[in-house]
Amino acid sequence: MWRPTRPTGCAELYALCGVDGFRFLRCPFSPEEELRWSHAALAAWTEPEASESNLDLTHAGERGALWAQHEAAPSSSALRHLSWVTLGYHYQWSERRYDEARRSPFPPALGALGADLGRAVGQPLRPEAAIVNYYAPRSSMGGHCDDAEPCQDAPIVSLSFGLSATFLLGGPSRHAAPLAMRVRSGDVVVQGGASRGCYHGVARVLRGTAPPS
Repeated sequence: MWRPTRPTGCAELYALCGVDGFRFLRCPFSPEEELRWSHAALAAWTEPEASESNLDLTHAGERGALWAQHEAAPSSSALRHLSWVTLGYHYQWSERRYDEARRSPFPPALGALGADLGRAVGQPLRPEAAIVNYYAPRSSMGGHCDDAEPCQDAPIVSLSFGLSATFLLGGPSRHAAPLAMRVRSGDVVVQGGASRGCYHGVARVLRGTAPPS
């Protein structure tokens, strides 16, 4: 059962009864802010000096000015094949760990935003790493637990921009039945406390749910 806590600015903040440390912040961003963060995710954060990406394996020579290339020729753009980028400390997918030697400067504005959101829900943090996932309509993400970070006390802060999605929050093992919730553009999910160790995933990205342009 949802339990409203205090509002953050003009946004509504919810806790989940019986799930320690879980917070759901209903879109604290203006439409203009949503657009700026979406643009950063598609332009600045995809540049090779800013991140590592799945495109490094298949389209390494096309990563520079990726968004500008897409605007010029969307049908042949490598952006259509973008699945993820990592920022700050780069997650190593095969080893399921972070490598101290593989690091890019963490985007200062994103770091400040993460810290502000943590403070707003009473769970302070200093962001040093991020994984940005890019979803196509009707795509999904399997249930998983974020247990590779050296500091398991810091909360996970998840931002969503663009299409709505069905987010699933499970328990500390795969045997717990997940709770489904709809995440819309601009919503923020924070997994702190005991919820930091809960399995979670995305059941489906919902076609035709983009916010007004």
